Amino acid sequence: MIHKWWSSLRSLKWDAWLGIALVPVMLFVGAATDYHRNPIPKAYYIAPPQSVIPGADPFLDLTDRVEVPTGNLARTAVLVFVGQTSVNNIPTPYVPVNGNIDQLNIYDGKLYRAKDPLLGINVAGSAVTDKRGTWMMRMADKLIADGHYDRVILVPMAVGATRVDQWADPFTWPFLGHNISVVGRRMRDAGLPCTAIMWGQGESDTIVNTPEAFYAASLQKVIAEFKRVIPGCPFLVAREAYFNGKTNRGVLAAQASVVDNQTVFAGEDVESIGSADRYDNTQLNEAGAEKRATLAVAALKAALDL
Repeated sequence: MIHKWWSSLRSLKWDAWLGIALVPVMLFVGAATDYHRNPIPKAYYIAPPQSVIPGADPFLDLTDRVEVPTGNLARTAVLVFVGQTSVNNIPTPYVPVNGNIDQLNIYDGKLYRAKDPLLGINVAGSAVTDKRGTWMMRMADKLIADGHYDRVILVPMAVGATRVDQWADPFTWPFLGHNISVVGRRMRDAGLPCTAIMWGQGESDTIVNTPEAFYAASLQKVIAEFKRVIPGCPFLVAREAYFNGKTNRGVLAAQASVVDNQTVFAGEDVESIGSADRYDNTQLNEAGAEKRATLAVAALKAALDL
């Protein structure tokens, strides 16, 4: 038996021997390449937002936060919010009228009663304080008041001052694209379905004058990753690029170009909110937050046929 095996090996041509010899080398190189391509250490790891915005840590203080069970999800909207500061940076906290508005904290995977500032958010240029708020709970209140849902669960994952390309690749620092898979796992573990994903971003790309084609290609990658991680969830794209009195028509055109009215829909038109409703001619004030919440409800109604 051994003699026949050795004779078979001796009969191999030199190129076959080379192929056999290269197998362990290829496996080693492949593993090394994969290691350098996948530097993220854990499935639930979220790169510190301060790596994107110096000094802007996420708000994670659980003092006075009430953990809630997943419970009955009938007539419940689960809404994911992704993008940049516009999602997070209202000057004052908002106290919702309804007590059945909750949030998923993507850092620990637990559900809490929603309270401004929402857990896990940050703002551009400074740490979140208890004096900051979002427009999202205003929208949740309106969805419940209008009779569309009995409960709303918010899933905030926006990071201030970020560009679209920073969300487009899970393997590029600061790994914001990887956060998409983290959120998908957190929702799966909590037993949460997905009602809609709402993209609100564009100001940073106005600052750097991102070309239309580049923005559109990057946003398509973001959408594709969400489709992979949370399949079947409608994706809404806000019309949003206004920064300090200026806008970027290429960014707006790119945002419109990804809408197919099948899986990707038009979100709220933030461009329609004027400077009087922005406390620094960029970020929304309380009146602007009310307007955006109303626009977002209308966009959800159209997209979800509510």
